[in-house]
Amino acid sequence: MKLLIFIVSYNAEHHIEGVLEDIPAAYRNARETEILLIDDASEDNTVDVARAYVARLGLKNIRILRNSINQGYGGNQKVGYTYAIREGFDVVVMLHGDNQYTPRALPELLTPFQGDHTVGCVLGVRFGRRYSPIRGGMPLYKYVGNRILTNLQNRLAGVHLSEWHTGYRAYSTRALSAIGFALNTNDFHFDTEILLQLIKNDVKIVEINIPTRYGDEICHVDGLGYAKNVIKASFKFFLQKYYLFYDVRFHPEIVLNNPTDGHRLYAPKMDSYSPHSLVCSDSKFVPEVAKVLDVGCSTGYVAEELVRRGRRRITGVDILPPHKVSSSLERYEQIDLDTQEHRLTALVQEGDFDVILMLDIVEHLSAPERCLLRLSSIPYKHVPRFVFSTANIGFFVVRLMLLLGHFNYGQRGILDVTHKRLYSVHTFHNLMEQTGFLVQRELFIPFPFRDLGFSARVTKFLQKINMLLIRIRPRLFAYQIILEALPLTTAGAVLEDTIKSEAPMAARG
Repeated sequence: MKLLIFIVSYNAEHHIEGVLEDIPAAYRNARETEILLIDDASEDNTVDVARAYVARLGLKNIRILRNSINQGYGGNQKVGYTYAIREGFDVVVMLHGDNQYTPRALPELLTPFQGDHTVGCVLGVRFGRRYSPIRGGMPLYKYVGNRILTNLQNRLAGVHLSEWHTGYRAYSTRALSAIGFALNTNDFHFDTEILLQLIKNDVKIVEINIPTRYGDEICHVDGLGYAKNVIKASFKFFLQKYYLFYDVRFHPEIVLNNPTDGHRLYAPKMDSYSPHSLVCSDSKFVPEVAKVLDVGCSTGYVAEELVRRGRRRITGVDILPPHKVSSSLERYEQIDLDTQEHRLTALVQEGDFDVILMLDIVEHLSAPERCLLRLSSIPYKHVPRFVFSTANIGFFVVRLMLLLGHFNYGQRGILDVTHKRLYSVHTFHNLMEQTGFLVQRELFIPFPFRDLGFSARVTKFLQKINMLLIRIRPRLFAYQIILEALPLTTAGAVLEDTIKSEAPMAARG
């Protein structure tokens, strides 16, 4: 394991020698270990004291750097972690220059990484043993504040950590490379934000008990300001988890410019009130014997359900590579609907389908009007039934947030970051009518309360209330819209039929 021991320091001339002294001998001049001290533009002699100590002991694997401009506690960590990734280290462990966290616990802190490549973070926690922080000199107000904040953050993030506010941490560079830590704050709540990012990525976090040690070090943290920032960051994370808020720091695919994010695998939407589950369960949408085109089929989970419930022959269309789709599809075509509408048109024309599904698709298209106009102008042998669905931007939650000055995109939901168009009930109807479709039936979908973590009983109760409100005012309380429509006969199609019917009459004449 290639290890970087990273020491963050600021005005630590009275403690830095003790930190270096306490680093176990096994890590001194070790071949696979480097000790990096980054001083954050201290106003004292921290760097001179450290260099004198290194020269006196003849240490060869220590590198001492000094930021020309103060970066702050979080900013200094960004520099160190960037160095660890760039130089190819496997693990980076952070020590504080004020010696509050004893380097003698390094072997215990690093043990979880040995032989377990799934570990992404190890926290040295002081609250593993009851009241041990107080016995170690932690002030009572800090003890109480730490307990309150940790309990609140655990609830908001959905985890069970013993402590969120320890500065004794080790990270695998693999885990650091998969998050956007460079976008985090330069302030002290950087530690909270990076943990939230790791939790978002389902990184394995291990806790190790360490002793608490408080001395005469100077605390540079504004306690109330820190608590406010910690709660604010955790609450943002909580809201984003339920698609009510968006912060790019908690969206790693965007931060890391992952090209697959636009082609991501959507989770199956088969709960009791989603358009996908309704189409599968209601034979009015898809007869038990039918030839179906599923446009935007994702991995083919709708096809699997339709085939299970009847004799349906399903053709799928999506941008995913063929190896990612289900074998339930009789045929699959990889088509980019934004640039290859002609391929979709050709497929529809030759397929002679009974039903064409376009569930949660139009909002992802750059020019849905162009695609729909192509589909409505095909001279069909027999006219297929189209089923469309989309989110309702007029949903009361979105209106309320807009009233408060917020219009926050998210990774899922109505304001999904991949949505290119947004529709209300009224504008969705207009889209169909203006592109040559005749709406025959509409259904309204309530909010997916199950996604908020409610039990089945509570979910059912809330959905009933939502459905009652939808009956009163669907444009305000519907979360999604389903429209069943037929393509109107266009002048071009009529002309084609006229020309075809003229030929036999001319022959008879």
